[in-house]
Order: sequence, then structure tokens, then C-alpha cells
Amino acid sequence: MPKPKTELVKTGIPGLDKMFKGGIRQGSSILLSGGPGTGKTIFTMHFLLEGLKNKEPCMYIIYDTKNKFLDYADSLGLDLRSYADKGLLTVVEQPVAGRQLVGLSGPISLLRKKKVKRVVLDSLTMFSYVYATQDREYRQEIVNCINSMKDVTFLAVAENSESDLDTVHAKPEEFLFDGVLFLTRVREEASFERVLHVSKMRAQEHMLSIVPFSIGQGGIKVYPDQLPFSLIEQEGKKKE
Repeated sequence: MPKPKTELVKTGIPGLDKMFKGGIRQGSSILLSGGPGTGKTIFTMHFLLEGLKNKEPCMYIIYDTKNKFLDYADSLGLDLRSYADKGLLTVVEQPVAGRQLVGLSGPISLLRKKKVKRVVLDSLTMFSYVYATQDREYRQEIVNCINSMKDVTFLAVAENSESDLDTVHAKPEEFLFDGVLFLTRVREEASFERVLHVSKMRAQEHMLSIVPFSIGQGGIKVYPDQLPFSLIEQEGKKKE
């Protein structure tokens, strides 16, 4: 008998689901990696909003404040606040104090109680801050975190200072997740262009292209059928 098809979860980001041939596998763990200002938090907002629109309870675990996060969403025209007010979106503040990380036992208990379907963790950088000189403990904490999210579709954010897609070195945490998305900016003459690449998606077909995306009012839009102008320019110079 053929195996039943795994249900795909829509990301809610225009153009991105085409790169995943329809969406990401339900129950998968995805790492969203990129440098400052590359749009990671906005990506997570779209992911949550898509679930909320389908009446899926969602959770956002953040190391900032709830109000700052919701204000940011408001400024982009992404209405997460109304869902938070209704209780469908649970925003959990998890501060780090004195290099001590508040445990995830509270959020995990809450997500089970509320039957949460989507979880965002922003960000894994806080784990690296606490375990700066303890690589084994850092990896184990991430493994524990992923295992605790096995019944939800899990999206985690990580900072990455590398910007050259040709020389990016895989970090330890990337091997632990089912999927890895890399966001960066590439130079186009005197300006920069935002691009993304799906470097990994376990047990699922996906596009390997480097594609451009934009950020504006209403959030993010991905252009899966376009080649970044910056890359076209580089190819043109090579042929000269």
C-alpha cells in the first residue's frame, strides 16, 4: 500500500510555498537563519498569521517584550494583535538574566494545554549566549527544545553573520533541524538586494534557487521565478 501523503502547512508568505512545492511538512522543525535586518522576524509573523487565519492556536516565544513585537506587526499591517487579544495567539516572554535562561517547561506546558499547532522561537541566539563556551551543552539544549516541539510545526530563528552564499559554513544547529532557510543581502551596485535560499528540507522536495524577496507594507513577498538582479549583474561582468 502507498504511504499516506504528509499534510503540508502553508507558510503564509506570498511566493515561498512554491519553493516547497506547496508548503512545509506538518510537524517539521525549521531553522530561519540570517543576519540583522534580513527579515527573520517578519517571516515568523507571516507564518503565525497564516495559522491564526485558519483558527490554529499559535505561540510566539520571544526574548523581547510582547508589546514591542505586536507594535512592530502593527506597523507592517500584520494584524497579530487582535488574535493575541482573543487568546488564539499566545506570546511568551522568556528573558535571559545573569546568563541564565528561563526554562521552557512553562511554555511547553502551556502549548499542550492550548493545543497549539504552530510555535515560533525567537531566537536560538539566546541559547548561544548562555552556553557561549559550552558547545555540547548548547547542542543538547537545542535537541531538547526540538524534541519538546515534536507535536507542532516549529520555526526557530538564528542569527548568522555570514552573507556570502558561496562561502557560508554550516553551523552545528543546522544539522539538528528538518529544514534550513537562509536569508541575506547581496550587493547590487550602490545598494543591496534581499535574497533567500532553502539549503535543506528533510524528506521533502524543494527549489534550490537563490531568489529575491521584498519587504514593505503588508510584510514580505518572495519571487521564486526571478533571478536576483545582483546575480545577473555578476554573471554579465564575468562574460565581459
